[in-house]
Amino acid sequence: MRIAQLTAATVAFTTAAVLATTGSASATVDPPGGSWDHTFRGTGVVVYVEEYGDIISVCDTSANGKPAYADVWVGTDPRYSMKVSTGSGSCVSHRASEGGKYNLPEGKEIWVQYWGTTLNSSEKPESPFVNDH
Repeated sequence: MRIAQLTAATVAFTTAAVLATTGSASATVDPPGGSWDHTFRGTGVVVYVEEYGDIISVCDTSANGKPAYADVWVGTDPRYSMKVSTGSGSCVSHRASEGGKYNLPEGKEIWVQYWGTTLNSSEKPESPFVNDH
């Protein structure tokens, strides 16, 4: 009898713990070093930038069935594109350690164009930052 009570209590405790930690997906990624250098928000999308390590993350923030996108430019030269097609709360990241086009030059102006609900070019915000650390 006592083993059955302990087993029932353990199952109840485990179930409560799982329910307490289960929640909806969040479109926030953990920032390296405690904070992001830049955060850019658009309709259905948020972009996080950490200059040290050239980390750029794009996240889908709208449950509208459409992907979120970001294009990264060095000045006027396109560098790479990112697409999040796995639903609201999902993110895709790239960083300098991947090499090549993801290793952004220091001291240069970097532009990020991002969108999450449309392909209409007039609704694609662009935000610059200088990659200075």
